[in-house]
Amino acid sequence: MKNSEWYLIKDLREFIDHARKLVFKFFGEMNQSSPDSFTSMLSLTGPEKTEMDNTLTFNECEIIVKNFIKTKVNRRTKLLEHYINDKILTKILEAFNSRMISNILNKLVNDGLLETAFDEKTNDFIFWVKENDIKKQNPETD
Repeated sequence: MKNSEWYLIKDLREFIDHARKLVFKFFGEMNQSSPDSFTSMLSLTGPEKTEMDNTLTFNECEIIVKNFIKTKVNRRTKLLEHYINDKILTKILEAFNSRMISNILNKLVNDGLLETAFDEKTNDFIFWVKENDIKKQNPETD
């Protein structure tokens, strides 16, 4: 593990939970004023915690993290240790954000609020608001 600074993750479960909260809160507060401190950013109300658990599950995040972090067995203790660097942390946070957006869009499609299709030209999914919902909002368009 050379060419960058590596950091030992002391508690993998706590690391995942904090990173998940950070992404969830930052996404929800992007257009609002910045929180007063990092600690306040990681505190969630009961409804926020429920929404986070439904939008970005711990298990999804654990799978993402395990695909990025470096692990090795400590020769002295024989315990598995997990390491991370700045680049890996950035990739993890971006992957959490992408997963959360994907889950939100999936829920909106399943709830019937959005339509979706795969666009072969862009090699990606496209989304749009259902026509019925547009007419409900603007009845004069008929």
